[in-house]
Amino acid sequence: MSEIMIGAPPIGELEQEFLDFHAANPQVYTYVKRYAAAARSVGYTKFAIACIWERVRWELMITTVGAEFVLPNNHRAYYARLLMRDDPLYEGFFRIAMLRSIHKEAVDRYGRVI
Repeated sequence: MSEIMIGAPPIGELEQEFLDFHAANPQVYTYVKRYAAAARSVGYTKFAIACIWERVRWELMITTVGAEFVLPNNHRAYYARLLMRDDPLYEGFFRIAMLRSIHKEAVDRYGRVI
């Protein structure tokens, strides 16, 4: 369904960074799933991972005590793909583009082949 394959060898450096981050911070995926479910519950059939990502960022900034929690934007695309892969209800929920980190075709700033 997508480029991300948890358990398979990572395809590129960014994917490896995502896998490391995901393993160290399982609460992030919990929030992504929670907020995607909230969007679906009010009727959205398509949604932007960026909206969910900023809400997760806000939540973690408010609730993290001590060191500032950093939520890298590079991981958004991987979390969108992970949720759509893990739960059939979310297939096609997020608009995704090719991952520029692994595809070498010329693409525009949205990851669409030009």
